[in-house]
Amino acid sequence: MDPPLVRETSPYFVKTISLFLISYDWIFLNTLLPHLKMEYPYPKNTNDCNIVYNRNRTGINYFRVYYKNAAQIRLTPKEVGACFGVARFTPSVNEIRDWCYQMIDKYGSETDKTDDNYLKYIAKHGFGPEVHEEPNDNTKMVI
Repeated sequence: MDPPLVRETSPYFVKTISLFLISYDWIFLNTLLPHLKMEYPYPKNTNDCNIVYNRNRTGINYFRVYYKNAAQIRLTPKEVGACFGVARFTPSVNEIRDWCYQMIDKYGSETDKTDDNYLKYIAKHGFGPEVHEEPNDNTKMVI
């Protein structure tokens, strides 16, 4: 039995397919890369413990926590700390929680910044005089 005939492809066909593939790659890169850039990993991640802050154009921002072979989605730094169970108040988890507050301060939406725990963090660490209580508000005049 003879092998099947192979047709020669025209240069026009090759050019059309090449342009299609190039445009397809361009569309793929334009839609995929911005989403990849909106994930911010914790700098001290390991294989056993991994925290990533995910930003969304629409919808809510969240933290993805991988710990003890389980991945969980948490919305606030307090919930991220609760994922660690009895270890939630160790220095390393406190660093993770502080990093979470920094991510909310840097990339968070307005609804994230109105959270009570975030406001307590800002008051404790302070980012300027506008967040602190005025010293003259609680004083009384003595005659």
